[in-house]
Amino acid sequence: MNMNRKKTVSRLVVTSMAVALLASPISSILPGQGHVASAASAEDKSSYNLKPMWTKTLGDPSKISPQTTLIKNSLYYSVGKKYIAFDASAGKTRWTYPATAVSQTVTDGKSVWFTDATGRLIKLNAATGKLQWKVKTQSQPAKKESYVNHSLHAADGVIYVGDAFGLTAYNASNGKVKWKLKGGAHGYKLLQTGKILVATTTIDGALTTSGLQGIDPQNGKVKWTQNDGDHQDILFSNDKSFYSRDVTEGIDAGYAANINEISLTNGKIMATRSYIPVDFVEDQSASDVVSDGEYFYVIEKYDETQKKAVVSRFKTVSPSKSEPEKTYSFEAKVTEWSLGDSGIAYVRLENGKLLMLDTNSGRTLASAQYKGTPLPTLIGQDVLVVQHGGQISGVKKPVAQ
Repeated sequence: MNMNRKKTVSRLVVTSMAVALLASPISSILPGQGHVASAASAEDKSSYNLKPMWTKTLGDPSKISPQTTLIKNSLYYSVGKKYIAFDASAGKTRWTYPATAVSQTVTDGKSVWFTDATGRLIKLNAATGKLQWKVKTQSQPAKKESYVNHSLHAADGVIYVGDAFGLTAYNASNGKVKWKLKGGAHGYKLLQTGKILVATTTIDGALTTSGLQGIDPQNGKVKWTQNDGDHQDILFSNDKSFYSRDVTEGIDAGYAANINEISLTNGKIMATRSYIPVDFVEDQSASDVVSDGEYFYVIEKYDETQKKAVVSRFKTVSPSKSEPEKTYSFEAKVTEWSLGDSGIAYVRLENGKLLMLDTNSGRTLASAQYKGTPLPTLIGQDVLVVQHGGQISGVKKPVAQ
């Protein structure tokens, strides 16, 4: 989900501008009556337009799974054995390279990096697509198998690759290994603060959960480990701590949205915020949480009885059990909540609608209907890229009045 973090001083090196074409299902339960205020339609929609400038068909969505990254107005994706750089503002292909990307794309503006199906980390000139270097990753696929990438991130002249080997840091200029940390499935999400690198890791046991590790970015040594809970996402950070959602399921969870504040120095949980309580664990109502550093947006499930879905907003300083500061209701399940500028959210519904929502007033400023399964909307500098079914569409980025 695209996040504009007003309070974030550390760099959250996640896929905020890079989202796989495959979306995760969302399910949850509504809070009690009296909390829901419908997102009303705007009186004047003439200033806003969510209809596409161009649409491109990538293929049968059941047979393709391209990784799609939007950086400013440049779109990078892969179909078949072709890696494509696309001008999302003009709707035209800029260049192609013979490779199948299996990761997001990262860039410094002059070059782009990605991993491909054969297990190579590749660096190309961002303007021309010319190969600058390619190196084998630490985890190489067997014959007739495709390389599996868990994460790819860039920060401070280093490219971090998470795969079955673990987490490897490559020098961005020449591809040489700076350090490597062995251990399965490191780095689904990364937080780079300069002094500490926080990575999510997989913990195998009776249940498979996600833990956190604080890593020295200079040498790859683990400085602390946090395995209390199931932390699959890092929401935002400040100078001293970061916030992560704990999705642990069990009788002790108690609440639908559990958000831990964790120390960057030692990885200890400093505080826990719990929102939208439920009577039974089976009724957990938060399927996702998105934050801009000022608010937590808790996405809840579609209620079949009331024929509506709800998203609740809490200030990040709100204590546990607080009532939502605002709520927004929709006629269909919310499948994606992407935060733009000036309090604007782009909301995808299961029925194919894309909504432009003013989160402060609750008004729906504009809407458009798209065909095919709704997939994440990518927010660029001047353009939105709407993914739906096996197609992508470019929309001129609306300017909030």
